[in-house]
Amino acid sequence: MSKVVENLNLRTKLENLYESLTENNGTSKMLVERYIGQLDLRSDYSILRDACLELKQYDWIPNINKFINESFEFVYENEVTFGLLNTLEALRANRDSKSFTAAINQLEELKDLSESDLRKRLPNKMKKHSWVPGVKNLISVTETLSGTSDTTDQRFTNTKPVSPLLENAEGDTLFYVGKRVYAMNENEDIRLAEREELTDEFASLVQLAENFTFTENGLRLSSQNKVVDIKIDEGNVTVEMDGKEINKNHLSASLLSTGKFRTDEYSTIKVLEHAVAKANDLYELDFVDTINSNVYEGVSVNVLKTKNGVYINKINDSMNENTLVKPDSTKDAVNMVSEFVDYDITNSVADLLEGEANEESKKVEAEHDIYERIDYIKDEISKLSELNMDDMNSIQEAKKVLNDALLKEQDKLNKMFKSKGVTVHEDSSDSDYVPGELKIKVGTYAPGTKVQVAAGSFTEGGTKDMISTILPSNEIVDVQKKYLSVEI
Repeated sequence: MSKVVENLNLRTKLENLYESLTENNGTSKMLVERYIGQLDLRSDYSILRDACLELKQYDWIPNINKFINESFEFVYENEVTFGLLNTLEALRANRDSKSFTAAINQLEELKDLSESDLRKRLPNKMKKHSWVPGVKNLISVTETLSGTSDTTDQRFTNTKPVSPLLENAEGDTLFYVGKRVYAMNENEDIRLAEREELTDEFASLVQLAENFTFTENGLRLSSQNKVVDIKIDEGNVTVEMDGKEINKNHLSASLLSTGKFRTDEYSTIKVLEHAVAKANDLYELDFVDTINSNVYEGVSVNVLKTKNGVYINKINDSMNENTLVKPDSTKDAVNMVSEFVDYDITNSVADLLEGEANEESKKVEAEHDIYERIDYIKDEISKLSELNMDDMNSIQEAKKVLNDALLKEQDKLNKMFKSKGVTVHEDSSDSDYVPGELKIKVGTYAPGTKVQVAAGSFTEGGTKDMISTILPSNEIVDVQKKYLSVEI
């Protein structure tokens, strides 16, 4: 199942919609029940499409209207993925499906890519299958949607690096990127490889890989007046010179006979002979995006996407710089590349940015819940105090239970804010932050929004002084004291 379809979670959405409808919505409720019954019998994409179209006549019902709008929004955000799944389903059902086996297999390989990666890779991967029904249109739609993608910036060239792969004694995978050899463990942590981890064969393949770029069909060596393609199809290797196949068994003579190679280019011919012999040992690193500056020679960036986060390899030959950095977040990675080469990698890491945004949203929601519980507990303590019966054991015991609960909630806030380098306390000091509320709108945050306020500054400052304040997004801003409400 495609990852996008998994994220859609159609069964849960339909079941929740069914439960939200009353008996007064009898016909629409029966329709939803019917589509629930079709799950696992046909594709989620087809069910979602048909359900939205049929339920459209009932969009005056708020929950149905919400379901349709959210579904359309999800499909638009993953338009190429759903287009691929639709094409794949149609090809499987086609009576000539056996003739389309290669295209079907290629679509199967692509369907689990993120939407951003799919938009970049599908046109090249499917170009040779453009004669297959639906594929040409899928390529056209993908290219149209990618019209504003990163590669339109003529100041840069985007490529995927070519590298041999080697597994060391510890099970780490060694690969070559940006003139360095790195090792990646099973958790996808990346480090610089040690010299003793390399074999002579691997070093030889690294030298070979530096001469080539990867195409949808294999390896390519380009020069001013010629292009040599080494094509790989299910392990079989063929060689083409400017689009025409040549005899790989007598490669040196075949290349010289074209008139494009001179006798003083024999070293290049030896490289090609080596590549033909080792073509199956060189791989496209599909988790790496290489961005080469066309303006500043020797300046490039490699963006390495792993399940452990994004790594940035910054290269500036003139400054003798070649460093690998793991930013704290994907957003930091985007900013780092932008600062280094004035290039926006947002499209390349859109799926990771979305994942981080979802996590941040969950944290903000959890923080809001804690604030609500703290407010509730404080209200209960105040109610007990207003009784003026503190000498009663039952009141003392109740207050103790409430105070213990309050301390636990404040401890949760302490743990949540450790990542921000601050601590939440009930008593104040210059370095501490305490819970507070906004009295005015700040950015997108309305009055009453829970925030964290620098306690020392708030205690000592005048009403017009600016106080350091942490918003729910973790952004730190200055807010005038008179527009803040704080309990210290």
